[in-house]
Amino acid sequence: MANTYILKLFFRAILVVLGLCLMASAVMAQEIPVPQNSSVALFNGGGDFFDGNIFENEPRLVRNTNYSSNQREERERISQYRNLKLDTNLFKGLVHDTRYALTSPWRWNDSDWTTASIVLGVTGGLFLLDDRIQNVVEDNRNSTTDDLSNFFEPFGNAIVSLPALTGLYLYGRLGENHKMERTALLATESFLVTGLFTTVLKIGIGRPRPDKIGSSSDTFDGPFSSNVSLPSGHTSTAFAIATVVAHEYEEVPFLAPISYGIATLTGLSRINDNQHWASDVFLGAALGYFTSKTILRLHSNKKGRHFTIYPRADNKGGGFILSSRF
Repeated sequence: MANTYILKLFFRAILVVLGLCLMASAVMAQEIPVPQNSSVALFNGGGDFFDGNIFENEPRLVRNTNYSSNQREERERISQYRNLKLDTNLFKGLVHDTRYALTSPWRWNDSDWTTASIVLGVTGGLFLLDDRIQNVVEDNRNSTTDDLSNFFEPFGNAIVSLPALTGLYLYGRLGENHKMERTALLATESFLVTGLFTTVLKIGIGRPRPDKIGSSSDTFDGPFSSNVSLPSGHTSTAFAIATVVAHEYEEVPFLAPISYGIATLTGLSRINDNQHWASDVFLGAALGYFTSKTILRLHSNKKGRHFTIYPRADNKGGGFILSSRF
């Protein structure tokens, strides 16, 4: 009876901790202003001023400028923000987004590092309790918890997730539901990027699963071992997809709690099945959530403003171009 009470407290504690980390998204996911409508101001040597839309109504001198390859790539990238489609630009963007997410720590401010420290601190706290938590869970495992695990485990399984996302995309594409189409593409990208990061960490850390004979939570075999427990791939996948769905359909009542609830129960199923430690699940949830938040910021349709100034010179003079993106 006491063990059952401890188990319930543990589950509630996990839910509270996950909820607190989710609410910290504004801190961890950097505010990345994304272009919606762009204007350009050109100041040349004669003091003339031109302005217009960088895509549709550009100044004549700006249109005649020979853009560098980086500027052309940026214009193509901005076009992708407006019209996310399954084409070559999407795959180019996948590489860009992966690189951006991977190098995000170099752009973090003090608040970002504080949030990262909290996530790692909670992971470390759970690490100290992993053996104890696992014993309590296994002592109270029964047919009901197994049935629940069997139901929620597939939500984090790539064999199930990828076909489901493909079906969602096709439904949106054929039904001309652009929002659903966009959601499926963003969820797939988040799934792939999160999966890459998860795999790299798994291989690099080499932590045995709790069901391995003789294993304990403080055992780490290092890179390229057969042990791939930390972080939980099922959990990171489930949270990556749930975060996109909750964001893209934020106006739908109760969809966010349902999405994150399913993702949380997917993670808990891995503990019940003795496949992951509690710290594996928590770190997987944080990884999937924050990676998706970063990708969503990169593809956000919400208004923000960003200014870029770069020099320009031609046979009529020189000056600077002020690009204002909304």
